Amino acid sequence: MVIISGLLVILLAIIVIFQIALSPAKRAQNTYEAIAKNNGITKTTSFLVSKRAKVYYSVVGKNKKNQNIAVIMHANDKKFKPVVLKMADGLSEYQIRSLVQQRYNPRKVYSAALTIYEGAPAWDVSYLDQKNNLSFATLQFTNGKQLKLIQNL
Repeated sequence: MVIISGLLVILLAIIVIFQIALSPAKRAQNTYEAIAKNNGITKTTSFLVSKRAKVYYSVVGKNKKNQNIAVIMHANDKKFKPVVLKMADGLSEYQIRSLVQQRYNPRKVYSAALTIYEGAPAWDVSYLDQKNNLSFATLQFTNGKQLKLIQNL
């Protein structure tokens, strides 16, 4: 009985630590989803984070016309006006992941997130190449053109 009680205490402590560790991320998600709602999102389908030179949060979802849109927001710049994109004007996350698979033949794609690169919307993609090196590709939102490539990290 003592062993079971001890295991329960340990399990409860792990759950509490896990919740505390995730609370800043959840707070950020709630904050930026609220901003996205003020910019046309009525239903969220995904929340994306791009952390390179700057941090951008993106909320992808539907607007009141049931169109797929995304709102890109700069994490630390109050003067930055959220960028609203019609997803039909560019590549979706699925399309960008497929393009990365075809173009770079990665072992694994870790993440794909919307960002702003040189003033224009883009996708930041991180992946593991065939030699187990971490790589990053920045691809134009509208057509997938490679804007920046960092390999062999």
